[in-house]
Amino acid sequence: MVLMIEVCKLCEELASMSSRSSMVALVSRFIRGLEGRDVEIAVRFIVGELFPPWEPEIGLGVMGIVDSVIKVFSSSRPEFFKEFKATGDVGLAAMRIAERAKGRHMGLLDQRDLTIEEVYDAFKSIAEASGEGSRRRKLRLFSSLLFRAKSPLEVKYLVKLALGERRHGFGEGLMEEAIAEAFNVPHELVRRVNMLISDIGLTARIARSGGAEELKRQGIILFHPVKPMLAEKADSVLTALREMGGKAAFEVKVDGARVQIHKSNGQVRVFSRRATDVTLSLPDVVELVRSKVKAREVVLEGEVVALTREGRPAPFQVLMRRFRRQRGVTKALSEVPLRLYLFDILHLNGKTLIDMPYLERRRVLEEVVGKDMVIDTIVTGRYEEANAFYEEALRAGHEGLMAKSLDSPYTPGVRGKRWLKVKPLFNTLDLVVVAAEYGHGYRASMLSDLYLAAYNPETGEFEVVSKCFTGLTDEELNWMTRRLKEIAIREEGRVVYVEPKIVVEVAFDEVQKSPHYKSGLALRFPRVVRVRDDKAPWEADTIQTLAEIYEKQRGRGGQGG
Repeated sequence: MVLMIEVCKLCEELASMSSRSSMVALVSRFIRGLEGRDVEIAVRFIVGELFPPWEPEIGLGVMGIVDSVIKVFSSSRPEFFKEFKATGDVGLAAMRIAERAKGRHMGLLDQRDLTIEEVYDAFKSIAEASGEGSRRRKLRLFSSLLFRAKSPLEVKYLVKLALGERRHGFGEGLMEEAIAEAFNVPHELVRRVNMLISDIGLTARIARSGGAEELKRQGIILFHPVKPMLAEKADSVLTALREMGGKAAFEVKVDGARVQIHKSNGQVRVFSRRATDVTLSLPDVVELVRSKVKAREVVLEGEVVALTREGRPAPFQVLMRRFRRQRGVTKALSEVPLRLYLFDILHLNGKTLIDMPYLERRRVLEEVVGKDMVIDTIVTGRYEEANAFYEEALRAGHEGLMAKSLDSPYTPGVRGKRWLKVKPLFNTLDLVVVAAEYGHGYRASMLSDLYLAAYNPETGEFEVVSKCFTGLTDEELNWMTRRLKEIAIREEGRVVYVEPKIVVEVAFDEVQKSPHYKSGLALRFPRVVRVRDDKAPWEADTIQTLAEIYEKQRGRGGQGG
């Protein structure tokens, strides 16, 4: 039995630490003595998660959480928001409100200490509440949980868990290291399993119960999405051919949303690249797979593309009208027809296929689904043939090509040069919004100036490389402002700092040196092209990518400074 207060104290200690190795050592000691369900729940809570990403969210909303705190601790909205303004943190504001209540409300309904299992079960009940009156039931359940807290510190972390906040800098990457250290298993095995099943809690439980041998045996679990394999960029077809050793498979790169489809007998579920379940939004894709794919068990990867009336690819923003839509799905089916292009197979009838070479997986894919459902591909070592295929793809309205190494295994969650994106020379990067500043004039109420960051895998942090205030329409900025306020961490003057959750595609003229940013690099003339709601923050471009672009600019005589 693990008490909730123990996890809260651990997270507080993590928040005060800066050494990655010390943080890993602290967490590994904590989880080493845990077993079964306790280790699974504790690991999730420490990284700021309630459930795996494909499970339903609790659906309380920020104001629902705030109002529950106000009700339980006999406070008021003005009092709460005074604390929030002072701290810039909803969880910390809730803790201060609870501290004022002292013994009047803390844990009066039940003298037993809260366990993490009880907290998990309560949040599970909140997430599962549905139908008429479900919001009232959700709020009542959350209020009951707050009432059971014996410590203001527990209130702080109950609120943070409900919000999905991660403030102490201990994410999945560090947790993988802690699991490896705690249970004396290789780090690469822990990472492989977490990438395969997208569940850090279950990964810890497997490592705890079966050690390295069970981790080695672990394959794909149906309806647990696999983290997607990611591609580097190539500036031309010729560069891609050289990187691939003179011969490669070239697939058409469509401007769609990546999906992973799991089928077991008649059940089909569709997941986004962020591991979110989007099955209800895509009934046409579900029916197509159910009727056309005869395999008993299969995991497929592909892209869905919105089509115009003429059958050409529609802009990505049109596709997003279908993605994650929960209401009006039937109407959207006719307004935004989709086409599914499949390009990989990861699992078939109980066997995990990711270690199979690309060409062999491709052969199996065509046998299972038929060539009509598979994206157009050529295998060649001839530049002229590959370049003609590239130009044909562009004329058809597609983005370009994907070049893939013929002997490449599928490496979940890894970005590398076994896969390369070949697109026209139009500089874009995928960056993460980490803060935003209120605009001026008629945009004074909008968070219109975005602070954009690239990922630094060496530190595990997002480092700012640009401040951008162009590219989004007023309608998009209103949406962005609402979304940013939902994930706000703190406010300092006109700047709102947020959880690194929103990915945007950014065009720019060049990368230049800059003393203003920790990374030492900045984008010249950045403008937002579109919001990449389908991408996860960990898929953002890295500081190393920017450094490579900078060096290439210098090599071709660009100013770069």
